Amino acid sequence: MNLESLRAAQKVAFVFPGGSSRCAFQVGAVERLLALGIRPAMTIGVSAGSWNAAIVAARAEHRIRYYWRSFVRMPHLDLRNLLIEHSPFRYAHNHRRTFARFIGGRLQAPDALPCYISVTRLRDRQGFLIGTHEVEQPVDLLLAANYLPPFFTRTPLVGGEKYGDGGISDNAPYELAFEHGCDAVVLMPLKGESEGGIYKSTRDVDHVIPAAYRDRVVVIRPRHRLPYSFTERRWEKLAELMTLGDLRTREVLLGERHPETDVRAAGDSPTVRLLKLWRRVRGSEAAGPVPAEPAQP
Repeated sequence: MNLESLRAAQKVAFVFPGGSSRCAFQVGAVERLLALGIRPAMTIGVSAGSWNAAIVAARAEHRIRYYWRSFVRMPHLDLRNLLIEHSPFRYAHNHRRTFARFIGGRLQAPDALPCYISVTRLRDRQGFLIGTHEVEQPVDLLLAANYLPPFFTRTPLVGGEKYGDGGISDNAPYELAFEHGCDAVVLMPLKGESEGGIYKSTRDVDHVIPAAYRDRVVVIRPRHRLPYSFTERRWEKLAELMTLGDLRTREVLLGERHPETDVRAAGDSPTVRLLKLWRRVRGSEAAGPVPAEPAQP
């Protein structure tokens, strides 16, 4: 699908997979998509990508960069939080404050876009996609979607259930968009093209989009494994990621070529190194190639 066919689509969905701080890449992609006249009719978010999905659905996408900057400016460590949430990390508190400032009740406004969040039910590891319009407090749904100890140690009850990170069960739930009548999807995963297929779940780490959907899904992702930490908080690094997302969107949709997008992390990822070590210890090097690194929420 090229730019003109994407512009001609009647109903486009933006899908934001998880990737923790690396989801800053999606900010630059969104800004370029909007500049090119591509506007979504619905959004779907996973893990940290849920915050991007929410601010776009709230029609506050012009403030998405400020949203991120405000969040990382707040202290993320406070030992007093050990007494409150049994963790020194203040991510849940910071998310609540940033959400209240930039989104608030806008997700429940009449002009808000439909926004669905991927979560994993903790008691049986089943995946669900829940609309922000279906819950009383959308911020609780987003916090549940980001639940990952030790950064988050309490998950709010959503409809009487406890949920965790949706990246475990479905990190690329683009199928939902077609079920809701969309004729095009922009999918923004964080796993690099050179790393293999798209990380969709712990059971599908090299997902290939089926032929039935392939011509209707535009995938915008890095060329290689990103040399940025999942917990990166330095604004200058996050701004680099945003620029990279912008440049990759221009490459995918406009056919441009930008050498800056060749940036890549050196060597194997920590996950792959651990798998190799485990295989050596177990004497199972002959078991086949090491699986591609799963994206972390």
